[in-house]
Amino acid sequence: MIILCCSNIIFFLSLDQIIIGDQVEIARVIKEEVKKELRKSLEEAQLYMHTVAGPKLALVIDGKCLMYALDPSLRVTLLSLSLNCTSVVCCRVSPLQKAQVTSLVRKGAKKITLSIGDGANDVSMIQAAHVGIGISGMEGMQAVMASDFAIAQFRFLTDLLLVHGRWSYLRICKVVMYFFYKNLTFTLTQFWFTFRTGFSGQRFYDDWFQSLYNVFFTALPVIVLGLFEKDVSASLSKRYPELYREGIRNSFFKWRVVAVWATSAVYQSLVCYLFVTTSSFGAINSSGKIFGLWDVSTLVFTCLVIAVNVRILLMSNSITRWHYITVGGSILAWLVFAFVYCGITTPRDRNENVYFVIYVLMSTFYFYFALLLVPIVSLLGDFIFQGVERWFFPYDYQIVQEIHRHESDASKADHLEIENELTPQEARSYAISQLPRELSKHTGFAFDSPGYESFFASQLGVYAPQKAWDVARRASMRSRPTVPKKK
Repeated sequence: MIILCCSNIIFFLSLDQIIIGDQVEIARVIKEEVKKELRKSLEEAQLYMHTVAGPKLALVIDGKCLMYALDPSLRVTLLSLSLNCTSVVCCRVSPLQKAQVTSLVRKGAKKITLSIGDGANDVSMIQAAHVGIGISGMEGMQAVMASDFAIAQFRFLTDLLLVHGRWSYLRICKVVMYFFYKNLTFTLTQFWFTFRTGFSGQRFYDDWFQSLYNVFFTALPVIVLGLFEKDVSASLSKRYPELYREGIRNSFFKWRVVAVWATSAVYQSLVCYLFVTTSSFGAINSSGKIFGLWDVSTLVFTCLVIAVNVRILLMSNSITRWHYITVGGSILAWLVFAFVYCGITTPRDRNENVYFVIYVLMSTFYFYFALLLVPIVSLLGDFIFQGVERWFFPYDYQIVQEIHRHESDASKADHLEIENELTPQEARSYAISQLPRELSKHTGFAFDSPGYESFFASQLGVYAPQKAWDVARRASMRSRPTVPKKK
């Protein structure tokens, strides 16, 4: 059976009319009928898609037709027809067909696929998709064990996708872009130095500076960014589900974004290198000597560590105390290391080049002036770009942020809005309607005691007295004591 629904138009093909005859001939006839109906439905779908109204289409296909439609010669037609439809329903299909349909969309349409199931018959479909979600229920834990994520009820899929899925996508994109940016900035400062040395191979930074840059001096802030970053609250994410389209469009991980970060890295590396080298190669320290190579490189490295760590505060939508602790701690870790490393030397050490360098730098006013000026100028370009982008070319989440920027807590605002608009009786009915409804004692959840509705309603600030019918219904669902069988 193939059904294509378009407004008031339904295309129907039944295969139950063919009952007896040669099996090979029956299979050939059925395949031809399926091929003909698929092409006819595809033509009708394309015709209606080009109309002014642009109606939404739905395709319903059963397992018997799907067995022939998944033939290599008909897969392209089936995929084209499916992509022209808003919804595709495959009913009464086998576990293998579920996996085949998922693989068809994944490989043929080059789309990110998600499969969700609650039983062993969904395992192959879950494993065939990019992301598999298992529901723990009465059909066992096979789907959960084969999935990437596990949820207890289907309604939790909203939070998983619209809230945690969006946040995870945003965090991963920002972490990857930040790693790319900070390493490119660090490398480019050494690249600019090679023009001064004539590409002789002279190193600009000390070996230990280069080794610990990614390990200690810039590692913690990006970890905090990946853990706590979120653009809007959970309630706003569910209130504006269109924000999820930013991930579908790959708004935060495209070549334009990479180009912006690369341009920022080039600009900041030029500022950190040119500002310091141009002004300090002729500078004089407190003992009357001019700054040498290692004095300049240590000062450039210090400005670079400060600029790169502070940059993460500009790109964060939600700044917590851990951001301040890690950013300040990373900068402090570099200064402590410089004090210890530049102040200790032995006959077998190879750090005689940077010995006492930090102490010489800190004895000059130029050092403190450079630490204040260079990071500000290097971050000024990013600050202006983010302001222009937010004013004239905002992302969807930035528009939502501006709409609700005066709300201190979105969840409180939601409750206040409900309390102001609904009467007490309506508020009580609304609160009870939001509570989970369990129809069987075989659920595995903790909502199996009489009067749980009253308890959860009271948590929402709404009085809901316990009903006699609820107590009786819950009491009747309790398991009866087992009676020992007579021998």
